[in-house]
Amino acid sequence: MKMTIGLCQIEAAIGDVERNMDRTIECLDSYDADVYVFPELFLTGYGADYSQLKEKVESSSRVLSDTCRDRDCAIVMGAPRYQEGLVYNSILFYSPDGDAYYDKIHLARFGIYSEHMFEAGNRPCIAHHHGIGIGFCICYDIFFPETLHAASVNGASLNVCLAASAEQSKPFLDTVLPTRALENVSYMAYVNNIGIVNGLRMHGCSRGLDPFGRTLVDCHTDKCVMTFTVDTEDLAEKRMVRRHLEDFRADIKWYGEE
Repeated sequence: MKMTIGLCQIEAAIGDVERNMDRTIECLDSYDADVYVFPELFLTGYGADYSQLKEKVESSSRVLSDTCRDRDCAIVMGAPRYQEGLVYNSILFYSPDGDAYYDKIHLARFGIYSEHMFEAGNRPCIAHHHGIGIGFCICYDIFFPETLHAASVNGASLNVCLAASAEQSKPFLDTVLPTRALENVSYMAYVNNIGIVNGLRMHGCSRGLDPFGRTLVDCHTDKCVMTFTVDTEDLAEKRMVRRHLEDFRADIKWYGEE
């Protein structure tokens, strides 16, 4: 089975949920993909006043979910998620196969990236589109291998990382992204913000990687939408060569657990 992934590296309008929803639908109109992936907190823009946008986010989410059902496609959208008075930095996933969400588990606690306004998530997530499993992480999560490993050992063929990563962080992402793809023998989609956010220039460089960690497409630094293909037959062959998931010792209680 094959599935086309659209990496939508476009700049969000800070605080303008309706405009960002329109930009999302414009991407669906202009590019042919099965799954469209947008950056971290794209629906509101990274750095917006998230506390004031609950109704607009939830209204736009209903529109995007309906759009995916109508068009038989999926969207991976960075957005705040609101529950019982708390706000999460989340991925909202819309698909005719069923909507899902992932709340960022590892919140940044340093400098301009501080995410003190968000509640931390506490579970990995696997969503499905046309029978293909998709795992999720958000930006700082990528430096904690358990996040995507949990998704991969439980059936994800594609792992997605949404980010708001500035230029000074690019060398670290260049190192860790192929590592995460190879160690999980899974396709990887990384989509980063562009533009200036809180005085920092986002480096873009969204990319798709194959299960051996090799770059398939790279969006570089400007506005860009590119596609690559997830091929489950090719994935099965690569997992016969690199058997990391099959050989994982799940019987061991790691980290001193009793």
